[in-house]
Amino acid sequence: MTIQNEVEYQVGMSRLEALDSANPDNLAEMEALGNALEAYEDRHGHAPLRPHAPSAQIQLAAQGENGPGHDPRTDHLRPVIDFLLAKGNRPSHWWHESGFWFDQGGELHYTFTDPIDAAELRARFAFPPSIHVSDDGAIKDGLIHFDIYHSRPAEPLSFELPPEMGASGSGQSE
Repeated sequence: MTIQNEVEYQVGMSRLEALDSANPDNLAEMEALGNALEAYEDRHGHAPLRPHAPSAQIQLAAQGENGPGHDPRTDHLRPVIDFLLAKGNRPSHWWHESGFWFDQGGELHYTFTDPIDAAELRARFAFPPSIHVSDDGAIKDGLIHFDIYHSRPAEPLSFELPPEMGASGSGQSE
């Protein structure tokens, strides 16, 4: 898929916004469309502004909406998740239908397979003070105990001591 002009770009952006990223049937289309939109932006040296957009940044709410069909824990950060999915990043916990998972302490997580560009997120979204974006791209909403981050592969287990630990593994320097 190749986007040739501004009209096709606007149509592609509208289609991408309309797709439900929680539906796994849409992920392939979202990835292809996201790649085509990004290639168009790269060729033109910028991301063209939407005609109805007052600024390039998307203002995020501090919490999601309550009510049927809404999840107050996650809806406010759904645009960030959709943006990362559209760029080709994949949920690392793909076996969870929605991509969300809880740890043993009750914290809610959405983790991705690829690194997250913090500068790109800060340029694209206006985060409220209650949501912290760290330099490695991790997003932490402390109010509702929800975070989004790159799930780094585990380091292999090793019983080898680093060289600075000293001789015979005593833990003492010589």
